[in-house]
Amino acid sequence: MKKFLLTFSLCSIIIAASAQSGYTSATETQQKEMIERITQSSEQLKTLQCDFIQKKTISILADEMISEGRMSFKQTDKLRWEYTKPYHYEFVMNGDKVMISSETTKNVIDVNSSKVFREISKIIVSGINGSGIFDNSKFTAQFMVGAKDNMVILTPKQKEIKQLFNKISLCFNKSDYSVNSVEIEELNEDKMFIEMKNKQINKELSDALFDIR
Repeated sequence: MKKFLLTFSLCSIIIAASAQSGYTSATETQQKEMIERITQSSEQLKTLQCDFIQKKTISILADEMISEGRMSFKQTDKLRWEYTKPYHYEFVMNGDKVMISSETTKNVIDVNSSKVFREISKIIVSGINGSGIFDNSKFTAQFMVGAKDNMVILTPKQKEIKQLFNKISLCFNKSDYSVNSVEIEELNEDKMFIEMKNKQINKELSDALFDIR
């Protein structure tokens, strides 16, 4: 369990209070439009491939921990999250199975073995494509409007999700409402920011990318 939660912390798939200065609260009309556009974008997204930069801010350390890698996603439940710098590390999700591997270790986990695992897998997919984020039973959603993108801040309601983070924020591109960035505020108030770059949407992706071996 601890290893899986650590992996989720490293891989998840959001914007801190300092980054939120420049955003204003959405009006009711803007909120309705955001929900419609995010839902439409999620339904139309078949595949997504991009590079990413991850910045981890730890409250007791002065410097950021910066990692780079490549992400591939295929509807509805195939994800490959591969770190390439400063180390090599893979997180592959395919249906009910998750593979976590490094240069020295590899583990395969059945997400159905735990309700927490199932929630983690759903949250990861939501962070990639924006699906399921308007579930009022799981999250309180705050809608923000910016100059270049719009943001949805999610605060968990369910006990299982509260064990994972304090809040999660998704920034959506205003043109196509794909996810630009994700930030997680963890329980200890450390923060992890992931920016997606060079996005390729609905490009043909081989299922071999998501093999669990």
